[in-house]
Amino acid sequence: MSPAAFTRRQVLAGAGSSALLVGLGLTGCGGGGNAEQNSAAVNTAVQLPTYTPYTGLTPDLPATEQGVDAAFRTFPSENPKSVPEAPGSGAVVTALANIYFAVPPGPDSNPYWKGLNERMNADLQLQMVSAADYPQKFATTIAGNDLPDMVQTPNGSPPPVPNLPQLLERRFTDLTEYLSGDAINEYPNLANIPTRSWRSAIYNGGIYGVPIARGAIGSYQFIRKDLFDEVGAPTEPKSYEEFLEACKALTDPAKRRWALGISGQVRNILGRMNAEPNVWREEGGQFTHRYETEEYAQTIRDYKELWDAGVIHPDAFNPANPFKQLFNAGTIAITDDGYPGWNQYILDNASNPDFELALMPSHLRDGGGLAPWTYGSGVFSITLLTQTEDPEQIKERLRILNYLAAPFGTEEYLYRVYGEEGVDHEKDGEGNPVLTKTGQTNTVLPIRYLSDSPYTIYQPGRPDDADTQHAYQSLEIPTGQDNPAVGLYSDTAASENATADKKLTDAVNEIVQGRQPMDSLTAVIDTWRNAVGDKMRQEYQDQLQGGSAAPR
Repeated sequence: MSPAAFTRRQVLAGAGSSALLVGLGLTGCGGGGNAEQNSAAVNTAVQLPTYTPYTGLTPDLPATEQGVDAAFRTFPSENPKSVPEAPGSGAVVTALANIYFAVPPGPDSNPYWKGLNERMNADLQLQMVSAADYPQKFATTIAGNDLPDMVQTPNGSPPPVPNLPQLLERRFTDLTEYLSGDAINEYPNLANIPTRSWRSAIYNGGIYGVPIARGAIGSYQFIRKDLFDEVGAPTEPKSYEEFLEACKALTDPAKRRWALGISGQVRNILGRMNAEPNVWREEGGQFTHRYETEEYAQTIRDYKELWDAGVIHPDAFNPANPFKQLFNAGTIAITDDGYPGWNQYILDNASNPDFELALMPSHLRDGGGLAPWTYGSGVFSITLLTQTEDPEQIKERLRILNYLAAPFGTEEYLYRVYGEEGVDHEKDGEGNPVLTKTGQTNTVLPIRYLSDSPYTIYQPGRPDDADTQHAYQSLEIPTGQDNPAVGLYSDTAASENATADKKLTDAVNEIVQGRQPMDSLTAVIDTWRNAVGDKMRQEYQDQLQGGSAAPR
C-alpha cells in the first residue's frame, strides 16, 4: 500500500500507540519521500546555515568550538537589542507546543503575553499541551489536517514520528532557500544556533525546521557533595572499585539513604565508565548498537553487583520513581540528569543551608583516566513551519522565531524569560532578575519550545556556579563521542523501538535483581535484535550509503 493510500482513520487508530503513525493519510499532498530522497547522499549535499556567534555581549567564560557553553557570573547590566524592528505584521500567528507547567492565563488577562505580542507586533495564539500528552496531540493534529502555522515536533532526535521524511515533504516547508549558508544572515539570532544542532533538521535534501538547541554536554553527573563530605567519600572516584566503595560509604538504609536512585541513570553512569558506544558505533559504514557490545555486558554485570551491594534505592525500577525529590531530600546522593537541572536543584534547595551541589567526573572502569563522555543530540525538538504559498508568511514566521531566539542578556531575552520589571520580576542587589509570584505564573508560555537561544551557564546570585559548570564541561567535552545515527532517520526506531526497548529493559532489570540468570542476557539482546535492532541497523546503513550522517 502506498503512503497516499492510508486513511485518516488509520492514522488516528495508530495515534494512541507508541508507533504514532502520523502523516500517512495526508491525501492531496505532494509525492512521497522515499529512501533516495532522504539518503545521506542528498542530505550531505545540503549547505548548513552559516554559524555566526552573537558578539553583542562578552561572557565571563567563553564558549568553545567543541561545545563548552558560555558562562556569565551575573546578569549583564546592559541589555542591547538584538532585533531592531518588530518582526510581525500584526497578523495572527498560530503555534502548537508542549508545556511543563500549568497553562498560564490568556493574553487578555496576562500582561506578559500581551506585552510579548506588542513587542513582536503579532497576535501569537498558542495551543499548549502537557508534555506527557504531546505526542498524542501532535499525531491527532496532523491527522486532522488543520495545522497551526508553527508546530513543535515531539521531544527527541530524531523526533519519534514514523514516516517523518514523507510527512515533512507533504505538509511542512523546506526552509533551505531561507536558511542555507549565508541566507540565514537575515535572521542573525538563528545564525547564533550552533551547527551541530542544525544537523537534526536535515531531511529529504533540505532544512525542515528550526532546532531547539541543546548543549553538547547533554547531562551532568550530579552529586550531593554535602553527603559525600559527611561520610568522607571521594567526590571524584577514579575507578569502578573506588566508585563502589564510595557508594557503600554513602548508603545507610537506617537513615533512608542510598547512593543511587533510578535504574536508567545507574546504567548511564556505568555505561560511560565502561566506554560504551553513544547508542551506536559506526565503523566502515557498519553499525553496532551498544547492547551488542562487551562494554554493555560489563555494565550489566557491574549494575548487578551494585544492586547486590544494596547501594541502589529499592524502588529504582519503578519508572515513576521521583528521583529529583529523592536527590533534594538526600535520600540518594548521585544522579544523572539533564544539565539544565543545575538551576532547578539550586532553586529547590534554596532554604536548605546544608545542601551543596557538585559534579562528578566520569573515569574509566580500570582507572585508566577520564572516560569518553556521551554527547547529547544537540536538540530538544524541531519547530516546523506549515506549507503556504506565500513566501512572505514564511519570512514573517522566521522573523518571529529569530526574535524568540534572542541571545542571553539581550533586551528581548530579558523580557522573554523574565517579563516586565516591577510586575513579573524584580532585580536583586547584584542586578539579577528574580521572578515574582506573578511572573512565575505568567511567563511560562512554551515559546522556548518554538525557538530559543543556545544554552548559557548562569545561576542568579551564585557567581561561582558559572565557574563550576564551565570547568566541568571543559573537562568532559574534549573526551566526548557522538552518536553516529544523529542526522539519520530510522522509521523502525520511531515506530517500533520504544516497545522493544522497554521489553529489553524489563528483562535486564530482572537479571540485575537476580530473578533471571546473567547468562540469559545474550538471549534478551537477540530478541531485541530480531525485533528491531537489525532493522534499525539496516535502515541507518542504507541511508548512510558510505557518506556521513548529515552535513558537517
